[in-house]
Amino acid sequence: MRIATLAAFSFVLAGQPAVAADPLAGIWRTQPGRDGGFGHVEIKPCGGGLCGTVVRTFDASGQAVAADDLGASILVDVQAAGDGTYGKGRIVNPETGRGYTARLRLRGDRLEVGGCIMMICRNAGTWTRVR
Repeated sequence: MRIATLAAFSFVLAGQPAVAADPLAGIWRTQPGRDGGFGHVEIKPCGGGLCGTVVRTFDASGQAVAADDLGASILVDVQAAGDGTYGKGRIVNPETGRGYTARLRLRGDRLEVGGCIMMICRNAGTWTRVR
């Protein structure tokens, strides 16, 4: 079972290097996928940016399951751009393995996630902070 696109993907816009206290750091619940399953993604500093890894996966009823994308790195080297926006990094759709330029906007405990390929951008939904 895959977490149907883990809310498709996540995104971010460029900026300064991330630090441990970055407001984006933490555990985020993804938007449910086509099968209703969702995941928890841990975002934390890596290199000069932020990275996100699927740390828990759930079926549509909210039961923890060991989905194929458990442990997948889906955000790579995302950079803060200011005003709650993040980008420049990559977001990976675990269902297809395709990578996109990440675009994220932090609004309190909600994270608007999206991605772009070439000049085409898509909204992938909103993640909510778990902790």
